[in-house]
Amino acid sequence: MDFLLYFYSVLFGIILIAPFLVFYYRFQIDESPFGKEMDAQLRAIYEKKNNLLDSLKDIRSDFDSGKLTEEEFQTQSIPYIEELETVESTLLEKSKNLVTLEQPKINNDWTCSNCGSFVSVPNAKFCPNCGTSRLA
Repeated sequence: MDFLLYFYSVLFGIILIAPFLVFYYRFQIDESPFGKEMDAQLRAIYEKKNNLLDSLKDIRSDFDSGKLTEEEFQTQSIPYIEELETVESTLLEKSKNLVTLEQPKINNDWTCSNCGSFVSVPNAKFCPNCGTSRLA
């Protein structure tokens, strides 16, 4: 009798703890459960770029307030500028690898495929007579 009590208490504990463990280990990754975001690859690079720009703004404000001389400003800002250039180059390399969708080419004047009327309204996306989409 004691064996069954121990068995069922352990089984009950596993049933209670298992969902928490599954969700904990399933969502440990940085990736969204809805799929990988395109700019998630570039987020760290953008954060580094923003941090470098903030540091340069701080140095510039110190220079404008008179806390730094011209030489001190130059010597302190050069490493940040060099690092910013490397970050920009890696950002350009990574952004070239991303696939972007092109907008469909739309003519200014078109004929509606539904009612056959000529639409001369510039940048019209729908037929003014029947309401059919331009891309349909």
